[in-house]
Amino acid sequence: MAYLSCDLISNMYLNINGRIDKGDRVITLCCENISSAPGVTLTDNVDETLERFVGLRTMLLAQGLRTPEKNDYGCAGCSKYRKGDWSINPFIGYVNLSMYPAPCQCKCCYCSVDKKWINNPDVKSAYEKIFELLERAESTGLIDPDACWQISSGEITIHPYKDRIYKLVKNKTACFYTNAFIYDEEIATNLQNNSKSAINLSIDAGTPATWAKVKGVDNFDVVTDNLVKYYSHLSRPGQITMKYIVLPGINDNLADYESVVEIMKILGTNHLTISRDVSKKYCSNDTDYKQLILSAAYLLALLSKNGMSSDMFTYTEEERHDVVEVAEELLKNNKV
Repeated sequence: MAYLSCDLISNMYLNINGRIDKGDRVITLCCENISSAPGVTLTDNVDETLERFVGLRTMLLAQGLRTPEKNDYGCAGCSKYRKGDWSINPFIGYVNLSMYPAPCQCKCCYCSVDKKWINNPDVKSAYEKIFELLERAESTGLIDPDACWQISSGEITIHPYKDRIYKLVKNKTACFYTNAFIYDEEIATNLQNNSKSAINLSIDAGTPATWAKVKGVDNFDVVTDNLVKYYSHLSRPGQITMKYIVLPGINDNLADYESVVEIMKILGTNHLTISRDVSKKYCSNDTDYKQLILSAAYLLALLSKNGMSSDMFTYTEEERHDVVEVAEELLKNNKV
């Protein structure tokens, strides 16, 4: 039966997102940049927090079955919320660790997250509650044993709790979102021991000059060298995954696109996530929209020309349709 939902609700994504020491509703079902996104507050009682989280998800499923014009949690304004034949996972199918404070050395031009580490009792207490919550969810069987764990809390290789996080995901399917400034043996070991694990780099550039402009750090060669080191420890092709945040006027030239394709070939990566500045997802004007579509279309066309696949999950259905249409026209007219 068709009803309103999204993959994150139906598969029960557990996202720990935002400032856990002072934030409200940091235990969420998604990370969409919309007001009233569905989530619950981290309380001192982890059993209560988990109960509220599961209850929220149950209410969202119930509202979707009633096919309302809108629901109480902002989902109606989300591009992912649509009618479909969704399957319902009784367990948490995905765990996303994106909690802050968390440090990162990058100075990405599109990132507004505070990357400073704060060492105080409130932060320490909040992290301990998060680990207790995750351990309780596991011990009670709430988390699917085959769930994927996304590690994207700042930069994992310099995270003060990195050893605790590595221990948490040991022998599990994990995707480490890293800037690859530092090569880490723990990550390499996980890749080697679990063929479903991966690293993800938001590469966002194919040349040193553009990399420095986007990332705010001039270390493109260091990062590519570290990627080659990870490549030597892979247990299967494709464990190095990449995302390219298309920033019109900054990193959307063919030189960067072509170089990224060559890097992908070297690393045995045949798939690219074409992304965008999500802070502008629901507030762009017509001029910005047209430029974003054209910039993304050139990248999509180049990937297609090289027999590579892609996804655009941060784009709306309308945007994806327009990008594909323009890319097909570019290929037809030999523009790439």
